[in-house]
Amino acid sequence: MLEAHADFLRELETTAMTKSFKMVLIEALQELDGWHRPPTLADLAERSWQVLQRRRPLLVDLPESFDDTQAGRNPAWQCYWRDNPVNAWVGGNQAAGARRYLQVREQRFEPGFDIASSHLEPFAEMVQELVDYRLAAYEARRGSSGGGSNVVPLRRQAPDRTELPYFPNLRIACGHFRTARADAEEHRSLGAGYGRLDPARHFIARASGNSMNGGKQAIRDGDYLLLELVSPANAGSITGSIMAIERQDQTGDDQYLLRVVNKQRDGSYVLVANNPDYEDIVVTPELANELRTLARLKAVIDPLELAVGESFMREDIPALFGDTFNPGNWNSGHVVVPERQAHVLLVTLNKQGKAEDHRYLDHWIDDHTFHWQSQNATTPASKRGREIIEHEKLGLSIHLFVRETKLAGGKAAPFQY
Repeated sequence: MLEAHADFLRELETTAMTKSFKMVLIEALQELDGWHRPPTLADLAERSWQVLQRRRPLLVDLPESFDDTQAGRNPAWQCYWRDNPVNAWVGGNQAAGARRYLQVREQRFEPGFDIASSHLEPFAEMVQELVDYRLAAYEARRGSSGGGSNVVPLRRQAPDRTELPYFPNLRIACGHFRTARADAEEHRSLGAGYGRLDPARHFIARASGNSMNGGKQAIRDGDYLLLELVSPANAGSITGSIMAIERQDQTGDDQYLLRVVNKQRDGSYVLVANNPDYEDIVVTPELANELRTLARLKAVIDPLELAVGESFMREDIPALFGDTFNPGNWNSGHVVVPERQAHVLLVTLNKQGKAEDHRYLDHWIDDHTFHWQSQNATTPASKRGREIIEHEKLGLSIHLFVRETKLAGGKAAPFQY
């Protein structure tokens, strides 16, 4: 196959590209099985528009007049596409005598050479590899040239999130005082649902033990805690609050404990556990000299909240929902986790090489909005379809994991949550 079609593949690898359109057109031709059944120019223009919607950074190449193209069926778009990449591929910009590998005949776009049926599959695979390479090189070249100033980059993370210090080595004991270290600082982001946050005062640590596992605000071993540093100036009343208490052990290392602070009538304090299996700690005058109120508990954080913006391999995603990886379930693009009343959507934006029935038009609309298209089997009237549409009313949550391509560096690419 390579010997038979080396000239065309070399042309594909080296043809001049001032815009991305030549490769977009070839990818659309591939998706329409055009080497076997040449598509009409109208179908080719419509599919090319869909390719651009998936490869959204390339939309900067379009004139502003094509903001609304009726999903690729607009007559102005059809004309524009014929006058540009179609014309370029059929030799409209070539010098006289140059070989033309593609042609238009009876309003269909077709190769000007024969491809043996046994060569079709490897030929299409090699063509797609070159298309991906040329578009990747084109985007990298354009990005380094300082152009594209009219493109608003999608942050993929809501702008109302705040990055806070997270101390993975600082375990706040829910039991007895425990030695821990407030070093190896990392950062995690939280959304607006936790109120106004200040990285200078608020931080994240984890609970250790079960002394606070009880009552209305149960705190379990391993929970993520949002804490606010307190000082004599901003502590206010701490009576009845859940506080992180700090003291030093005999070797000078810091120890931490999480308890409800209650003030007695005689002015003394008791550190109360929510779990009745643990005894309260009476703060004697001697003990009071050793203790310092470090921080006030603001909230117990949903682990999924901390995962927003992070990247996960497919097999690591089920654990976020208390599930185990099962290829028969989790290798699909739409997974329902009944125990968590959750729908998990796993999306690969660039679906080249997929069968026609499995190419969905998924893309970012703006920083806050994603256009997701269900599998063919999920109709609006089906159980899954109704749960997606009416998820808020039904008390269901939807979780989106997105990756640009299926592979990265020859291996499975991770998804961003």
